[in-house]
Amino acid sequence: MAMARSVAHLFFLLLLVSTAPAVRTIPDAAAGGNLQEACNKTLFPKVCLQALKDNPECQSGPVTPRRLAELLVYVSAEVGMTVAAFAHHELNAIRDDVLYRCLDTCSEDIEEAVAHLSALSRDFSDAKFLEVKSWLASTLGGTSTCEDACKDAPVSDIKNACITKSFEFEKLLRVTLDLITEASGSMSAEVALPPSAASGASAPSTYDGSSAGAPAYGAPSPGGGAPAYGASGSPAPTPGKSTASDA
Repeated sequence: MAMARSVAHLFFLLLLVSTAPAVRTIPDAAAGGNLQEACNKTLFPKVCLQALKDNPECQSGPVTPRRLAELLVYVSAEVGMTVAAFAHHELNAIRDDVLYRCLDTCSEDIEEAVAHLSALSRDFSDAKFLEVKSWLASTLGGTSTCEDACKDAPVSDIKNACITKSFEFEKLLRVTLDLITEASGSMSAEVALPPSAASGASAPSTYDGSSAGAPAYGAPSPGGGAPAYGASGSPAPTPGKSTASDA
């Protein structure tokens, strides 16, 4: 009888050990499905997944739409700082005036976006979310300023690299806008118009989440494939903390 009980206990212990890994994988699968579903609603699902898939919060369990938007704001700000730093570094060695203006314009546009994203990362209030949503919708509603500024610049590896990085950053901004839009259904606040749009409109720009009328950011980027987002694999800082730039 004692041997029977020992065998039964051993069998029960083995059963617990053998099922433990399966139990642990359930939250991961649910989290992956949650992120995939959210990213599928954006204009660039692959960009969305690449930016967020390695974030610990996205791996540990389902994340709310608002938190996904917050996490991508951190990533976008980090990527933007990296691209702007690249452009500034290359400016030091440029002697051609047209190419200089090309990179200078691209870096200024990116720095403006980073300023908005960084301000939002310090204050994830409804009002700030909606303000940045309005600014992104207005900014992404036309042609690429960087590409326009560089069209007359001489062909070079630096020009191609700058335009490519700018295109990829704009894709990330578009995804950020889509996630903010998805999360903004329950938000309500009076939103100040972006300074650049204040003189020409009486209400904030709206974005309905569709790709109609959007610039063709999905077209192949000049100069090759998309650079990897170095910041996507690192945990996003908690709200209120500053972010560090990453490659």
